[in-house]
Amino acid sequence: MYIRIVTFSITVSHEDYLAITEQVAPAFLDWPGLQAKYWLADEAAGRYGGVYVFASKQAADASRGTALFRGIEANPAFAGLDVVEYDVLAAPTAVTSAASVDSAVA
Repeated sequence: MYIRIVTFSITVSHEDYLAITEQVAPAFLDWPGLQAKYWLADEAAGRYGGVYVFASKQAADASRGTALFRGIEANPAFAGLDVVEYDVLAAPTAVTSAASVDSAVA
């Protein structure tokens, strides 16, 4: 598993940004190896972004070559774009992941 965290400020209104996200969200389903994308918003601070969960670093690397990713980088509506990626530590994550927590509660 591999994680990408993207954050940015927006130069459009919060409402306009929400409309854009609803239009573009289905396009992320075309990224092979993307297991989930969590959309982030802190309207008060004016910071937005996403947490991407990939099956592997290779899948994350491949997504960087897509028109969708390049569009995020080039879009003037996003200011102060920050992209950070991480390996996931498998052993402790297995203990604290949703599946493990759900089975412990059941």
